Amino acid sequence: MMWRNWLIQRSSRVACKVKPIQGQAIAIFGWGILARQFMAVQVLDPVLSKRFKLEVAPGFEARLSGTAPIRFTRLTTWDFEKGRSTQPPPENAFSFMVPLIDVGFTDLRLGSKSVVLPRRQEAGQPFLFDLSSRPSIGIDSSFDLLRFYISQATIDELAYEKGLKRVGGLAQPSFGEKDPIVFRMAQILAIALESPNSVSDSFVEYMALAFHEHIIHQYGGSSVSTRPSDARLAPWQIRRVTDYVETNLESNPSISDLANMCELSPSYFALAFRQMMGMAPHQWLMRRRVERAKAMLKTTNAGLAIVSTSCGFFDQSHFSRVFSRFEGYSPREWRRLNKE
Repeated sequence: MMWRNWLIQRSSRVACKVKPIQGQAIAIFGWGILARQFMAVQVLDPVLSKRFKLEVAPGFEARLSGTAPIRFTRLTTWDFEKGRSTQPPPENAFSFMVPLIDVGFTDLRLGSKSVVLPRRQEAGQPFLFDLSSRPSIGIDSSFDLLRFYISQATIDELAYEKGLKRVGGLAQPSFGEKDPIVFRMAQILAIALESPNSVSDSFVEYMALAFHEHIIHQYGGSSVSTRPSDARLAPWQIRRVTDYVETNLESNPSISDLANMCELSPSYFALAFRQMMGMAPHQWLMRRRVERAKAMLKTTNAGLAIVSTSCGFFDQSHFSRVFSRFEGYSPREWRRLNKE
């Protein structure tokens, strides 16, 4: 209901552009040409909505390679209709269904095979599905889930970019075995989906890279290297990225955008950037925005709303939260203590 009301309110205030993505999802670009400056690519998936008998299935997607995007989708209903989710067509891909609350799904069907589930599935108990088996579940309670989706082609391509061997599929040691890392990621993404306007492309892409890194080691059998990464950026690449960001702080460049400037893949760029700069790209971008804001607060009389938009924050509230986290003071308090 909250997402539906948000969409109605947004469409009444701005000219929204709504278009299909690969015939399966709808992307919302809230302010047309300005959308990439302020928000990540948000997705409404009508296919999942229909399969789970939902009004809406909001999510984010990150396209980090030339293959299918990694998708994060929230599936929620408190007024459930007892029945079954419909079986999807077979697909060479995987999904993790992570309950955010205790749920009571009944039997699981993998094609024509039935699997008995525990009476209750606990929050944080992820279930890994091979989508080639066309899974469906019996719906017998309200539920609130975060669904992670990744194709085999995307798994392989991102692994190749990291210099790793091909991952021949994913397997869960014990079906529904708890994974605190995936659960925490699900909780963070659920919070982000409640305030999608304050979420950047780079945040979603970094979550996607972290998700891929975790699952290929935890569920794909890929070895974890304990050696320091030798990924590096050349001086011209660092200069190109830093110059661009410094002159375009009001925009919201994604990891893919910055990687393209350096003629690198997003996964290699993120790894090399962290190795060279000591922090992830989106953390560095936020730090540069805060530094620009500090200079404006110290040397000008510009209002906080002007400072926030000039430095690339979504709004004054977003600016205040980020600034306080970095500096330990609100922007107003910091200005009072440091004004020239």
